[in-house]
Amino acid sequence: MKCILNYLIILCSFTSNITHAQVWKNPNESINNRVNDLISKMTLEEKIGYCGSKIPGIERLGIPDYEWYGEALHGIIAWNCTQFPQNIAMGSTWNPDLMYEVATAISNEARALKNIGEKEVMMFSPTVNMARDPRWGRNEECYSEDPFLMSEMARMYVRGMQGNDEHYLKTVTTVKHFVANNIDYKREQIHSYINKKDLYEYYFPAYKTCIVDEEATGIMTALNGLNGIPCSAHHWLVNGVLREEWGFKGYVIADWAAVQGIETNMNYAKSQPEAAAMAIKAGVDQECFRNNKRYAPMVDALKPAIEQGLITEEELDNTVKRLIRLRFKTGDFDDAKLNPYSKIPKTVLECDAHKQLALKAAEQSIVLLKNDNVLPLKKDIESIAVIGPFANKCWMGIYSGFPKNKISPLSGIQNYADTKVSYAEGCYVNTHSDDDIKIAEAVTLAKKSKQVILVVGNDESTSTENVDRKSLKLPGNQHKLIKAVQNVNPNVILVLVPSGPTAIAWEQDYIPGIICAWPNGQEQGTALANVLFGNVNPSGKLTSTWYKYDEDLPDFYDYNIQTGRTYMYYKGEALYPFGYGLNYSTFKINEISTSNSYLKRGDSLMVSVSISNIGKMDGEEIIQVYIKDVQSTQITPMKALKGFKRVHVAAGQTKNVEIPIPYEAFSHFDVSKNNFVVEAGVFKIMVGNSSVNTSFIKELNVEGGEIPKIKVGQKSGYFNTNNPNRQGKWDDIYEDKSFLTANEDLNQDESGILFNTTFNDPGFYVNTWDAEIIYELNSPKSEFTLMMLSNEIETYNVNENNSKSGKLSIKIPIPPEYGKEVTLKAIITQGHLSLKSIKIIPPNDIKPYYIYPQKQ
Repeated sequence: MKCILNYLIILCSFTSNITHAQVWKNPNESINNRVNDLISKMTLEEKIGYCGSKIPGIERLGIPDYEWYGEALHGIIAWNCTQFPQNIAMGSTWNPDLMYEVATAISNEARALKNIGEKEVMMFSPTVNMARDPRWGRNEECYSEDPFLMSEMARMYVRGMQGNDEHYLKTVTTVKHFVANNIDYKREQIHSYINKKDLYEYYFPAYKTCIVDEEATGIMTALNGLNGIPCSAHHWLVNGVLREEWGFKGYVIADWAAVQGIETNMNYAKSQPEAAAMAIKAGVDQECFRNNKRYAPMVDALKPAIEQGLITEEELDNTVKRLIRLRFKTGDFDDAKLNPYSKIPKTVLECDAHKQLALKAAEQSIVLLKNDNVLPLKKDIESIAVIGPFANKCWMGIYSGFPKNKISPLSGIQNYADTKVSYAEGCYVNTHSDDDIKIAEAVTLAKKSKQVILVVGNDESTSTENVDRKSLKLPGNQHKLIKAVQNVNPNVILVLVPSGPTAIAWEQDYIPGIICAWPNGQEQGTALANVLFGNVNPSGKLTSTWYKYDEDLPDFYDYNIQTGRTYMYYKGEALYPFGYGLNYSTFKINEISTSNSYLKRGDSLMVSVSISNIGKMDGEEIIQVYIKDVQSTQITPMKALKGFKRVHVAAGQTKNVEIPIPYEAFSHFDVSKNNFVVEAGVFKIMVGNSSVNTSFIKELNVEGGEIPKIKVGQKSGYFNTNNPNRQGKWDDIYEDKSFLTANEDLNQDESGILFNTTFNDPGFYVNTWDAEIIYELNSPKSEFTLMMLSNEIETYNVNENNSKSGKLSIKIPIPPEYGKEVTLKAIITQGHLSLKSIKIIPPNDIKPYYIYPQKQ
């Protein structure tokens, strides 16, 4: 009996040890215990490996290699994923609920890719840098120049991306770039100098909304410095504001090689180990750097930093715990059956429901800027000329993926109109030697057409990462094209596809109809046609001030908002004001009322608005509520947006709308008190449909007081607990769910001429790589289509005029993932052509190389 008892004791002890040894694998354990257990099993080198984007696996623990890198700005940067309107377009919908639906679709596709082993779900988005100056190269990534509108759109992006499950995250969001990265040229070497009042009132709010209200999981620090200190070494910015003041518990990643740049670009550290130690001590956990041949500079520098006593292993442990915690939260170490998001199938990728959602978003984003009774067009108009460098391409904006289906403005118009539709390129985006010839061709076409639709704009050649706009004017000879066409045919509708506000003062004076259509996702052509021909009543509103001239803007490097930036402080006459946008109906605000005439400290105000549609077409209007502090002792905005609501009103009908305004909306940041305060006195409540059309005004007395400071776990006055988006499930956006269980035909046609290559990360974002196809023509002419992963890149034509042997310059979209072999397939559809090789020309002056056809 004693032997049996001893055996049972030993067995229980053994079982207990086994269970204890597997704490990190036990989903019933607390997440803190699981994190601590896994950390205890990792070597120093394994922990350090987590501080870069390429994370080595731990074979003895059964943990595979991992890539902490993903882009989902307005769709997953991958092939066969739905591409929604660019952020500047999504902002113009003024529809946070729609933003939630779009983010839900994007994150569903991200999860689908993870579930089939193609990508992870660590996403570097949203971008909430304020659009303070339209010359910034990445201006189109932002929702607005206004901090409140920016916050409301960003919060619903985070909510849709992360999901609402109490145990698991659908994706990890990384809010970027903290803070004030609003100049891209040499951004890694410059500083943004900003006073504390502007930081708290203008540059911080969207970050705080995402972190405190929505509990976003990550932050990316900017490449630039703030007030003399690199953002990725900024103890006050990261540890002080983000972690201590706002209570942020998530991870912080430095933008591309920014930790290395603390020494090499900013000269703030004397060595790489010191730079890495500065980042860790400031609260930065990881460095964005993806390379197949080396680890992130921060990873290389951390062990020497520990050996030199610059940081301790315990400090590193705190960093790695934050990173590993998120892998537990995404379910990486659990049985997939426990995670509701593991059920998301591949069939959601670019599915019909997502394409319809992309169309809806594109339609709501389009802004009607001018209409001298020329829109909508008749479907059976005699003849239409579609002209311009953006007419026959579906420009979706920077940080776009590669969907199978893209509809250009030209295709959308051709699909809709019951008439002859002709096309001319008109000119190139930027100045080109052939522009005069192309303009002449466009003029000839315009002369013999009843209606002209001119589609112009700018793209990544003038505005993108590392490239700021030199001017707000249309680049190249596009203005010359517009004037030449208008001179021979006054029936012109101008369609803009811009990265931001564009100076078109002449066009506003002389063109009868102007539409801003944005880089509007893969369904942009259909959305534009629906608006042009009146199938959809335009309802988008501008989210930034459009200036008449470059000279209207302050110095590009001046971050002081009060020097005339944005609608809040600009005293000149704008070309188009913030919040502006026309429609085909006439909306009339009948009256407004407020729930209080005196607002006590901590109370909320309800603004009630009666609005009528006195036009002949159903439509949607965006009611905007602005506040002005009449008696402030400090400099405050001339007016500031504090509430808005998109409302549908049928023709001839009236609706009553209520918009809540919390007490904190009346506050400003008091530097002496280091807090937001409301000064007692009179405030104006102004209601209208743009920042300049606010004719309905109520005055309100407000009691003074300080705004209680909040951090993660508490909520702001704008947080709506009852919003149904907070209880939504991943499949709620689908009315017909049958496709979620459908089988997909995975058979692929391997015919054609195949070229294999591996694209390696160049170290910064680009949308395409240059290449040259070397060919030999064996017939008078030939046509071929180049594809990657069953997606068509482009169809090309060559003829004897190009010579029998030659080379063809092309653009190849970036692959789904750097560092993995992909196949380019050429299918010859006409004539006889021999493709000898393809010269791949990487960006950033990397040496070109050749790839050759595979033997079959």
